[in-house]
Amino acid sequence: MNFTERNAAWTGDKRAFLQTNARTSTPRVWAIEVAGNKIITTWGQQGGALQEATEQKQGVNLDRSNAMSAEEYALDRAKEMCRKKTWEGYQEVGEDEGGIFFIDEQLSNGIDFNKLPLNLSFYKPDNSMGAGITKKAEAGKVWYSRKRNGLMYVIARGDGQPMLYSRRMLRSHDDEDVLTWDVRFGHIIGAAAEIMPPNSILLGELVAERDGKEDFKHVQSITKSLTHQSIFDQNAKGSPIFCCWDVAFWNGEDLVSQRPVSDRYALLHEVGGPIIQPVQFFTSREFASPAMARGYAQRMGWEGFVVVDPDGIYGDKAYNFKGKPDRPGTVCAKLKPEFEDDFIAFWDPDNVMLWSLPGELGERSTKERSNLGIKSVALYQKNAQGQYVYISNVSSGLSDTQKTELAHPERWPQVWRVIYTDRTYKSQGDDTNALTFARYSETRSDKTPEECVNPDL
Repeated sequence: MNFTERNAAWTGDKRAFLQTNARTSTPRVWAIEVAGNKIITTWGQQGGALQEATEQKQGVNLDRSNAMSAEEYALDRAKEMCRKKTWEGYQEVGEDEGGIFFIDEQLSNGIDFNKLPLNLSFYKPDNSMGAGITKKAEAGKVWYSRKRNGLMYVIARGDGQPMLYSRRMLRSHDDEDVLTWDVRFGHIIGAAAEIMPPNSILLGELVAERDGKEDFKHVQSITKSLTHQSIFDQNAKGSPIFCCWDVAFWNGEDLVSQRPVSDRYALLHEVGGPIIQPVQFFTSREFASPAMARGYAQRMGWEGFVVVDPDGIYGDKAYNFKGKPDRPGTVCAKLKPEFEDDFIAFWDPDNVMLWSLPGELGERSTKERSNLGIKSVALYQKNAQGQYVYISNVSSGLSDTQKTELAHPERWPQVWRVIYTDRTYKSQGDDTNALTFARYSETRSDKTPEECVNPDL
């Protein structure tokens, strides 16, 4: 019985998983069991002190044909948690008189260019600039590489033609086995075949442009749909390019962990072209400070920059075999334009105050250690007609104390100042009125909900 079959047949008894990684010394353990409507997980380093958390689930869709009781939903969510752990390089283990053993064949902790392992994960930049990279930026020792608004993909070439992988190292859409990404994005594979030697890996983004602007919605559509629909949409609205921001391996040589960024960028600009485009970057001669770079990105309508140390060596943080990317923050971090606005904030997940609003009212945490306090708060603004319009939920920025002390519906609504990097509007053709990377900044006791008006809604 393989993992998928075991997972489907599982009834909730305790299961254990082990994550081994040749690039780090200490394996990690993770275990899970379901007791009624509670999911109990434990985790930590093997042989060390373990942490434990309990999540309590409620029934869902109780008035519909697909209703699930609290116990059924807890087991369903636990199965999904197990499945996601396998993406992170965890493998289910058993134990007998001989000790711990892997139930399935042990995953590889090496690079096979002909078939990249599912647990391989390449680095991501830190979400914001920390003290180390900021100090380098202030000293004029960084480069600013343009951050593109696309989806990360990986191109690998072994002995044959190049192959395209998603960030999770999948070769195809979840609902397709035979038709790989290569079929729907054959123009990228063709361009890669002209420049990539054997045993090479490129990292980049699928990016679509229309009328001079990046069309992330189109990229989502042509990657989430099935192959035939994706090809139809590309013929109608255009095919994406591969914006390449790093060379991981080249002709068998590990560049991403052993060579500086400047060497890798130079190679990209030597071999790149119109379909596989090299990263666009600026030196400190163009931007004397992060503030100048942020202002330029905002004026250009760009998503922002990834700030890199051109002399930096990523080392062990360049890639791993644990399914989650490391973040070499001292040499690589995001710099995004930030915006702020005032919103009407609601938290009443059970609607005890009987609000008549067109959207959500926030979420309650289900984790016992958080005292069942706030998980997220719902944000609204009023349109030009004075109607409440739901924007999105926000969960970042609140302290643990605030999440507990504010968990009383009678204390709402409040006016919040929220910082975000981008937003969408249904009135402008988007699917939602949502904020990107939103976080709570402060409570505006000097403002009333009636002042939170946005005529663009």
